[in-house]
Amino acid sequence: MADTGTPLADTPAQVQAPSEQAAADDIVVTGIRSSLRSSVATKRNAENIVDSISAEDTGKFPDNNVAESLQRITGVAIDRSGGEGQFITVRGLGPEFNTVLVNGRIMATDNDGREFSFDVLSSNMIQRTDVYKSSLPQLQEGGIGATVNVVTARPLDGKSGLHVAAAAGGIYDGLAKKLSPDVSGVISWTNEDKTFGALLSASYTDRKSQRDFVDLNGWIFGPEGLINGSASSTGLGASSLVTRDGIHTPRNLNFNREANDRERINVSGSIQSQINDNLLLTVDGLYSRFNVTSTNRFFGIFYTPRFIGLTTDANGTVTGFNRPGSQFLAANPALTDPSLKDDRVTLSQNDNIVTGQKRKTESFQIGTNLAWDVSDRMQLKFDASATQATRNQPRYFLVVGSLAQTSPRFDLTPENDLPTASNLGPITDASLMRAHYGLNEFVRVKDKGLEFHADGTYKVDSGIVKSLMFGAAYNQRRKTRTLADNADSVCTYCGYDVPIPTNLVTPYTLDGFLTKASGSDKVPSKFFTFDPAAVFAYISQPSVLATPRQGRTAAQQAAEAARVQALAGGPYGLRARPAQTLDVQEKVVAGYVNANFGGDNWSGNVGARFIDTRVTSRGFGQQVVSIFVNPGDDNLNFTFGAPQAIKVDNHYSDLLPSANLKYELTSRMFLRAAVSKTVTRPTLTSLGVDNSYSGRITAATSGGGNPLLKPFRSTNYDLSYEYYLNDISYVSVSGFYKSFTNFLESQTLPVAFAGYTFQDTRTRNGQTGSIAGVEIGGQYALDKLPGALSGLGVAGNYTYVTSSVDRGSSSSNTQCGYNGLSPHSANGSVFYEKFGVQARVSYNWRSSFLRQCFGAASRPENRAAYGQLDASLAYDITPELQVYAQGVNLTSAYVHDYSVLEERFLLLQNTGARYLFGVRARF
Repeated sequence: MADTGTPLADTPAQVQAPSEQAAADDIVVTGIRSSLRSSVATKRNAENIVDSISAEDTGKFPDNNVAESLQRITGVAIDRSGGEGQFITVRGLGPEFNTVLVNGRIMATDNDGREFSFDVLSSNMIQRTDVYKSSLPQLQEGGIGATVNVVTARPLDGKSGLHVAAAAGGIYDGLAKKLSPDVSGVISWTNEDKTFGALLSASYTDRKSQRDFVDLNGWIFGPEGLINGSASSTGLGASSLVTRDGIHTPRNLNFNREANDRERINVSGSIQSQINDNLLLTVDGLYSRFNVTSTNRFFGIFYTPRFIGLTTDANGTVTGFNRPGSQFLAANPALTDPSLKDDRVTLSQNDNIVTGQKRKTESFQIGTNLAWDVSDRMQLKFDASATQATRNQPRYFLVVGSLAQTSPRFDLTPENDLPTASNLGPITDASLMRAHYGLNEFVRVKDKGLEFHADGTYKVDSGIVKSLMFGAAYNQRRKTRTLADNADSVCTYCGYDVPIPTNLVTPYTLDGFLTKASGSDKVPSKFFTFDPAAVFAYISQPSVLATPRQGRTAAQQAAEAARVQALAGGPYGLRARPAQTLDVQEKVVAGYVNANFGGDNWSGNVGARFIDTRVTSRGFGQQVVSIFVNPGDDNLNFTFGAPQAIKVDNHYSDLLPSANLKYELTSRMFLRAAVSKTVTRPTLTSLGVDNSYSGRITAATSGGGNPLLKPFRSTNYDLSYEYYLNDISYVSVSGFYKSFTNFLESQTLPVAFAGYTFQDTRTRNGQTGSIAGVEIGGQYALDKLPGALSGLGVAGNYTYVTSSVDRGSSSSNTQCGYNGLSPHSANGSVFYEKFGVQARVSYNWRSSFLRQCFGAASRPENRAAYGQLDASLAYDITPELQVYAQGVNLTSAYVHDYSVLEERFLLLQNTGARYLFGVRARF
């Protein structure tokens, strides 16, 4: 493979010099077997433990999504967004613990943290993706799980002349029943001498999709206020109000249908010039625009104390209750006596909710690289790059509902997949609809970076010492996040006092909703929806704002209306929240040395990387002046003082030694061992000085950043055995052990403040622990079978991971493991390639895992075991023309989340099957 002028970290296993370009082979073989053969060669030739996925042809990666291809690698699992792969977990460590590079360089991300979103990249521009599981000094630090390098196509890697590859087709979403365009193309030109080349690739998709789901936003653990009676009781007094501790109570229950529009434009390009026999210049760039528009229409019931006739099972999980309706309180008027204050009994509500957001992202990376053969022994590379990502995300959340007349009931029964909401009363009577809650917000994220590398290799060839590698790097990165919203006026109408005109709401039906789930026949499938813009316009009218409510007189309400209208932008305008501003800058200086050794049947390397990190966090502090509760609701409202500028500096250094050994037992059997120290820095948004406050009387919450966080450090041990039957078929077994200190994790701890106990969530250091595991993988081409059967092949892998963690006695969730760690994961594929037919059927499975130790309601969130069946089929009509089809999640598998015990339901979600089809041409 010719040297493409990227940093040495791009191809650590085999770095070729510019003078070797002329020897590059112009013969290019394509297809499934070619992709597998290339991936095996990368794995076999590497001096450390590496797995790889390669393109099957120019502009044709094995899957339409890069992350979905990576899950075929041992130890790799993925998280999906809207049914598409977005994040990866490697060896049980989530996306924040894996470094993802593009052409050996950091690429800015629109996420709040460092986590790389694979859904912003089209797979047609990717030539190869390597997953480095053991460390090398020349590799960018930051990944204790793995370092992943996405390599884009380069013109001098291919054949000389003009070449064009294009694909045009569609994406059909089985749940949304909508067809969307999917087009891509790659054009490259290289002169006959292969001393100059240019390549341009582009793609466009606009996928329409749907997500049906029932969700419950956490189980509240602790004491709850109950009513000692039944839904038919009469004449109850204050003595019936009791408290029960040690139970897990659902926060709410929602029945959702979300429509998504995912539009993605990708453009990448590369220019290479072999200036002379000793100099190769590469300039490349990548641009991505990814806009996701989501609108969710759902019916929701919010559960607050007090609860009637509450029952639990042996685990303390609440299995049933009623919430008071107006008929119940009319029969028990003493329960609403003002003297009860916060113990007063409030009415249940039935909410029709529309929420929407637009994730509007743009990101780019541009870089230049000069590779120089100084002499026969000395090679140098100089690389400079810049990257930026932005996210502009407007969001609204609007509630139109009614106070319940009957007493709504919640039931959790083991025979049903879904909880049941019943006895809701007249939820389809438009005359009962009232204004309630209205939020507008706008989040802006900007991530900007510069990176410089100088790398060298000196060939020694003296005894067992083969070469010395050395280099230095500097990168700086700055991430900012700002928030504007109407948090000080979201409850302008809280309490369901002001009617909404009947012409502003329309009936809505959840047809064909989660049909494979037991209990789906009992969901409230008919309710109301509305145009958010029309409702916001109505409730912003001065005459409506002046309508008396929340226990105010006409005069008091007129004064309140004047106050909210005087706010910047009015009651639903956007106002900056300085205390939630995040501005973090990170500067890293690094240097490394690495010595490569070798003998008759062995090779290895020993070296170290030194890094010095300086972080500056800026923002604003705002003191909470007062906390008050609206008469018509139990939301907490906050008054803040003037913002005061804050700046916090942090500094730390690390020395990261590593060693890799490769021993050839035979020409086909390899034994590898590796030991290293690695670090993962705190994600940038965890380092802010920001603080936020929200919640209700019974569930006050706060959160923010922690600017003095230390990096998460790991000592790693790896052992691997590989047996290669031929250039495609192999079997491998590997084991690994990682010992952690200063583990970084989002934790929730109780903090007493202003008479309330806030559940404060932010990233904290301090935990220790370890991860150990075994990976088994392989693939086999059945070439020796007779006739047409010789096109068959199989591939598969299995990973087992176990862990231990010590969170300390101060944590409320001491039994949690590590986020994202599935003890078991497996992938199996059957492929076929012969007579112009290319086909593959794959099944991916991972066992249950912890999504967050401190999730909704400060309790763990778990995901149940999940398996997905995918298939692809292509046929070469001619050598230049191919038709293709691909199916993703063919069985429409559902995602199920729960909290600690599977009975504590959190989510059941269906994104449906997705089908891609079209035609590819190349010449």
